[in-house]
Amino acid sequence: MYKNTRISNYQLFTLLCGFMIGSSLIINPAVEAKQETWLAFLIGCIIGTILIAMYALISRLNPSCTLIEILENNFGKVLGKVFAILYIWYFIHLASLVLRNFGEYSVVTGYPETPILFIIIGFSLIIAFSVRAGIEVMGRISEIFLLILTAILAFVFFSLITAYDFENLKPFMTRGIKPVLKTAFRTATFPFGETIAFLMVFPHAVKQEKIMKTSIFSSLFVGLVLIQVILRNILVLGSDMASRDIFPSHIVFRLIPNLDVDPLLDVNLTVAGIIKTGICIYAASAGIVQLLNLDDYKPFVLPLTALAVSLSIWVYGSIMEMLQWAIDIWPYYSIPFQIAIPCILLIISFVRHKRTRKVKNAKAASTI
Repeated sequence: MYKNTRISNYQLFTLLCGFMIGSSLIINPAVEAKQETWLAFLIGCIIGTILIAMYALISRLNPSCTLIEILENNFGKVLGKVFAILYIWYFIHLASLVLRNFGEYSVVTGYPETPILFIIIGFSLIIAFSVRAGIEVMGRISEIFLLILTAILAFVFFSLITAYDFENLKPFMTRGIKPVLKTAFRTATFPFGETIAFLMVFPHAVKQEKIMKTSIFSSLFVGLVLIQVILRNILVLGSDMASRDIFPSHIVFRLIPNLDVDPLLDVNLTVAGIIKTGICIYAASAGIVQLLNLDDYKPFVLPLTALAVSLSIWVYGSIMEMLQWAIDIWPYYSIPFQIAIPCILLIISFVRHKRTRKVKNAKAASTI
């Protein structure tokens, strides 16, 4: 049975990193903070780490249970199934948005004459193959991806040192704290809060007791990586240009003198997109299987991927609509899935766990 699949905690760490980096290198939800973007992202990273820690704690209080099982155990069969269906939709919807993000990026930066549908279908076929191969295969892919991406980002960061202008970070906080806090909230929901999907993956980790540590460390690592990227873009392009450009990282990579490393960025973004979309498709497929009490998720992978492809084409009318949705609508749309329901789950799980422990202690005391 697929639930017997095991991944190492390091693979869980790399999957979490790949998932969070995902489309974050393409779309930055904190651009409106201008030169304070790095501060907004730092605050968002702290809030996001708290969210991820909450998901890990929910998993710890419900050992070896996936999100679907946790919902049914804590809300009951009927209400639990209703919430489970909503989460399955959320994962499919998220997969479609990521597919469209990478489709738009490919068309704008490298293939302007290629129909976006062709690019998304090609991208989705690789994703479907990866998901059907299993979560262990995706874990191995993420191990290689993270090492290469970290090396490339470090290389680009140091290659552009002579182009950095620290005057681009000024003036500081001229518009007050409100824009910073607003964009920090957006950053917390994208990408950190989206790791709610990993409640479908946590049961596969070999060392369950280390899930909390692995999750928090991955969040902090991704926060450092993305803050470095944001600072680099602002120092090179300036806050105004970095906020107006649709894909600022692509422009920065092309500014390295006498060296074209842009293809390396494209390859790494593609792998990151495969990891993020793959986790979403896996979570939705496994969720359907558990709702229907089946044993194999693989028959659902292709149909759900096809549904995500259709949604990705239908959901936006243009690239500007895509950016507006990601920045202005997605954070609030995600509140029930990322914050409200998990908070209720955490409270109920804690009460049930405490009650169960009291019963066990009482039984142990009666046998003495």
